[in-house]
Amino acid sequence: MVSIDLRTRQAGDEVVLEPGAFLEEHAAALPDEHGVQAGRAARRLGLVPLTLDVEDEQLTLVPGDSRLLIRPGADDALVVRLDRRAFSDLMQDAASAFGLQMTGRAVIQRGSVEAFVEWEPVLRCLLDGRAVYEPGTIDFRDRDGAPLDLRRSFTLGDDPGEIGGFLAQAGFLHIKGLFTEAEMAAVSAELDAAINAAERNDGASWWARIASGDWYPARILGFNQKSPALRALLRSDRFAAIGTFTDDRFAQRDPDVGDSAEGLLKKVGVVEGASDVSWHKDCAMGGHSRGCCGLVVGISLTGAGSQNGELGVVAGSHRANVPVVGSEGLDLPRLPLPTRAGDVTVHCSCTLHMSRPPVSAERRVVYTGFNLAPRAGDKAAERSHAEIRRQRAALNDHVIAGQQGSRNSARMASHEL
Repeated sequence: MVSIDLRTRQAGDEVVLEPGAFLEEHAAALPDEHGVQAGRAARRLGLVPLTLDVEDEQLTLVPGDSRLLIRPGADDALVVRLDRRAFSDLMQDAASAFGLQMTGRAVIQRGSVEAFVEWEPVLRCLLDGRAVYEPGTIDFRDRDGAPLDLRRSFTLGDDPGEIGGFLAQAGFLHIKGLFTEAEMAAVSAELDAAINAAERNDGASWWARIASGDWYPARILGFNQKSPALRALLRSDRFAAIGTFTDDRFAQRDPDVGDSAEGLLKKVGVVEGASDVSWHKDCAMGGHSRGCCGLVVGISLTGAGSQNGELGVVAGSHRANVPVVGSEGLDLPRLPLPTRAGDVTVHCSCTLHMSRPPVSAERRVVYTGFNLAPRAGDKAAERSHAEIRRQRAALNDHVIAGQQGSRNSARMASHEL
C-alpha cells in the first residue's frame, strides 16, 4: 500500500480542556514511550521549560533526565498566557504554537516567540506519538529499493504506481505537459480580467508593492469563480488523475465553490506584500493530525525557473516532525522545481516549500488541490470563509516578514536550492 495519509485524530473531535483535568486525565493516559521520546527530543533541541498560564492556572513542561515531565505550577524560563480554548486547541493540535501566536491567541509573558514555536514538534511527539526528526533518519528509495532520483519529472503516461511511490517518498511531484500552452493562455487572460477588477481591501485579493511604489493584486482569492476556462480544466480527467496516484481517497476542491483555487501574479521587484514566501508548511497554523497530507497543486500558466519565482521544496519533509516554518539545520535535500507553461507541481500539505523572488520576468500560477476524504466519525469543520482567509493571511504575513525592508533574505533563501 502506498499512502501519504498521516492523520491520527478525527476531524471535529476537539473538546474544551481544563488544565487540572488535563494533568489528571489526559497527560496521565499518554503512553510512556511518548514522554520518553519527547523528553529526549527536548533535551537534544536545548528547549527551556515551558509554562502555560491558562487564565491564571499554570502547568509546566520540563525536559527531565529520562522523560518529558508535566507538572502544575510555573517556571521562570518561558511563560505563555492562553485562554482555555487556546490551551485546548494547542493540546489537541487544532492550532499550533505558531498559529496561536500569529493570530494573537498566545501572549508571550517571558521568553521569546521563537522559543515557544520550537516546542511544537515536541508537543506533537508527546501528544500524538510522532517522533521528532533526527538527522540522517530519512532516505529515499524507489520500489526496487534503489536510490530515488529526486530530480525526476513525470507525465500522465508514466506508471501511476511509480508516480505514487515517488510522491510518498519525496512529498512532491513535477508533472510535465498536463495542459497545453493554449489552455494556459486562456486562463491567463481571465486572470488579467480578475486582476483589473480587483480593489484594495476588497477581501478577495492580496496586494504587493513593487519598487516604483505601485501596488498591484498579487493573489486573487476564489479565482475558480472568476475563470470558466480554469473550471473546465479542473473538471477534466487529466486533473482528476492527480488524486489517484496513491491508495488514499482524496476529495478534489470543488471548482464551483468558495476559494478552491487562487490565481497568483509574481512581479519583478516586489518590496512589500504577498509575493515570494520563505520556507513553511501549509499545516503551519495547526491541524496536521486531522488533515495531512492533502495535495497542493500548482498549475503553471507561465514557465518558472530560478529567475522568475519557481517553487522550491525540501524533499521528505512531510515525513519529518520538524518546525512548521524555516529549514535551518535540516539535512534533507532542498530542490528547485522549474516548470514550463502547462506543467503542474504537486506537494503534500506538510512538505516544506518556498518560492523565489522573480528577478527577470514575472510568473503566473494557479494553486488548488485535493483534501483527504473524510473518514467515518469525522465531523465537518465549521470555520467560515472569512476565518479561513484570516488565518491564511496571518501565515502569509509571517512568511514574508523576513523579506520586508530587504529582499536580500529571500534571495539568500533561494540560493539554498
